[in-house]
Order: sequence, then structure tokens, then C-alpha cells
Amino acid sequence: HCLLARRLLQAGTTCVKVTHFDWDAHQDNFYWHQIRCAEFDRTLVTLLDDLSERGMLEHTLVVVTGEMGRTPQINNLGGRDHWGRCWSMAMAGCGVKPGILYGATNDTGTEVKDNTVKLGDLFHTYLRALGINSRMKYEIGGQTNPVADPAAKPIDALLA
Repeated sequence: HCLLARRLLQAGTTCVKVTHFDWDAHQDNFYWHQIRCAEFDRTLVTLLDDLSERGMLEHTLVVVTGEMGRTPQINNLGGRDHWGRCWSMAMAGCGVKPGILYGATNDTGTEVKDNTVKLGDLFHTYLRALGINSRMKYEIGGQTNPVADPAAKPIDALLA
């Protein structure tokens, strides 16, 4: 899928979504994630190396995220359930400072303790990384709309 994504980008496609499925480990968490992480890690690094070697990473934003975090505690089936209070993501490529860690949880991973990130701020950050003015407006049917949440702002610490 990553090879196809790179080829689509080379052909001029402006946005590509690659999905790596089946991370929902409500049971057998450790076995499940051993397999998933091995697949994902090799594939992501290969994609980033491929984009970099071809000079594409400097104008391609790569975002790795899920829709939620996982509970810090292991349940009675050896799994981890959904946790919406905090989770991780990664960004690489155009407009993003490499090697930056932003935000932190408490020692048990149950709450964000430093640099809480809101979705609106993240969206502004994506747009700014791509060189798009997130304060622009557009019009549909005579109604003017903001491109992104006017109350949010880019996370400057992440941007090159």
C-alpha cells in the first residue's frame, strides 16, 4: 500500500491515505502488537526512506495516527481497551521539525500533563506544514466559512 501511495504521489495525487488495520487488541494485546508493530515499523521506515531518497519527503507530509489511545491498564483478557484521554501520533516530512517530542502524559499514561493538543490546533499545524494559510476562508452557496477552526492555532514548536 505504501508503494502504491508513493506512486500516486509521484503521479500528482495530492492526498493519499494508507490504512494499517486491526490494532483493536481488546485481548492478546502483547501477541497482537508484536505482529502489527513488526509489519508497521518496517513499512513506515521504508516509505520515509523511499520518499527521502527521491526528494519527495521535503514536500510530502506524512501523518501517522489512530482514532484513539489504548488504556494504560491490561484488561482481564490480556488486552487494552479504548482510551480517549491521551494517545500518540507522528508526523514527518515537509514543514515539520524532525526529532521533536511534544506533550507528555503522567507517569501512568492516564492523563496529558504537558502541552495538550486539540484537534483544531493539529489541523492548523497540518495546513501550515503544507504551506497552506489556515486562516483563509472559502465560500459555498453564499456563505463564508473558515478553512479551519478560528479559535485554534498551529503548534509552532512542531513546525520547521
